[in-house]
Amino acid sequence: MDNAQTDSSNQSSTNNKSYQVSTPDDTKPTTTLSETAKDESVAASTDTKTTTPETATTTNTNDNITVPSADQSTDQTINPTINGLINNLVTDVTSFAGAAIAYPFVFTRVAQFMSDFRTLLSPDRYNIDQMWNDLDEKYNPEYSKAFYTEAKDWYDNKVAKETWSIPFYDDKSKYAKATYIKNGNSTKTIIYGQGWTTDPNWMGYISKVFYDMGYNVLITYTRGQNTSDGAFITYGAKDKYDWQNWIKKVDETNGPNSQVVLYGQSMGADTALEAASVPGLSSSVKAVIADCGYSTMPALAHSLYEDASKSLNDITSKIGINLNGQIPLLPFNKVLNSLNAINQFFQGTSLDDISGITAVQNAKVPTLFISTADDAFIPTSQTQTLYQNSAASLKELWVLDGNVGGHASANNAVIQYQQHIEDFVAKAEQSNIQDTMVTA
Repeated sequence: MDNAQTDSSNQSSTNNKSYQVSTPDDTKPTTTLSETAKDESVAASTDTKTTTPETATTTNTNDNITVPSADQSTDQTINPTINGLINNLVTDVTSFAGAAIAYPFVFTRVAQFMSDFRTLLSPDRYNIDQMWNDLDEKYNPEYSKAFYTEAKDWYDNKVAKETWSIPFYDDKSKYAKATYIKNGNSTKTIIYGQGWTTDPNWMGYISKVFYDMGYNVLITYTRGQNTSDGAFITYGAKDKYDWQNWIKKVDETNGPNSQVVLYGQSMGADTALEAASVPGLSSSVKAVIADCGYSTMPALAHSLYEDASKSLNDITSKIGINLNGQIPLLPFNKVLNSLNAINQFFQGTSLDDISGITAVQNAKVPTLFISTADDAFIPTSQTQTLYQNSAASLKELWVLDGNVGGHASANNAVIQYQQHIEDFVAKAEQSNIQDTMVTA
């Protein structure tokens, strides 16, 4: 338990909350953003100008890539034609070498160290003003500024935090860790999955979005990151089973009326989706909120490969060399196969075990899929692919257009974020009631 004391004023929900908004002119008095203004902002931001209709979704065939399909693809950026035995042998060696170099930076705790080093070099990387600096006016950045300024102070200095731990499902000598924030007598809990190398304090600031909605919040740290044990990051392949124990612990804490919503951004979104697909899922799990998840690990890898190739091509094209979406000596399918072999050797899992598509095809829990059109890391098309493949009893897709803040930034539009989630969870509760009546 942290020494910070619980601020009783924070027990109220967003329905009773207002925030101070500074005017551009410092000589002017501070004004209060009333709930009326907030409601007007919600109404203005839920029209077709800010939301991509579900009927307008587009997908990319490469969002369905698997390890085997990469070798069968006719796309030259995935499976390029390599002529000659020597060329094949050379690219076999260079691809494995490239994968071996990259693997620790992507799949091991080294990724966390490198992220921390990056933050050291760029101290403003996790500045709280990142929450509103790039936010379009239609999303009310002044409100977001007021909200997240208070959220930072709340998480850093006010709210009481407990450290929880559970043993790994497959190794009782190692433990996954989490931070639990109790919200009065609430029996509703958000289980919040960590993104790849996401700063724990950053997750804490975002957690106030849910705390103000009346939820307890359990901020979980994936294997190989932060305070959790483990040398390797499994991208949900093993964490999804650990999450069953997190759910059990939450249920034991909150009793028979426990209600759980699984939530995550980026890798955390896929972990939540994968956890929801595990057979025997607790009936306390009422919904999943998957914010900017990827369709498959190979699909995400190919998207990043394409970006790297384009950046490299910007350089080589100046001297008349067109790479045609490839990286010399590193054909995508061979690099992918090498990464898969390395991962199977160290973790015992295939990259195809890290699949949001497989997860949503096997999960029936009501699911809200979220993305932003300005996400340059995980393409919106991958979230749309997840939505289209979902077998959920109730599903919705919400894509924010305009400037929101890039990858994993939908929460920056805090008014709309809370409203969409509240509305969806209410629909999910009604859907669950109807399903119960049908099966009774």
